[in-house]
Amino acid sequence: MTGTCGSCGRDDEDVVLVRRLYVTPEAWDTPGKVEQGDEERWCFVCRTHYPHEELGQA
Repeated sequence: MTGTCGSCGRDDEDVVLVRRLYVTPEAWDTPGKVEQGDEERWCFVCRTHYPHEELGQA
């Protein structure tokens, strides 16, 4: 699907439906964790740079 990326805002991009993931690395005093965010439509560049889970075609 062609549309606007929900992460960077670029227009006229091929976008895919993803769920954003918020990753907190483990530290000496706290365990690591991964929290799920909302569903968004992301372009290829954002999918290669940010943690996410692909949900399929937008």
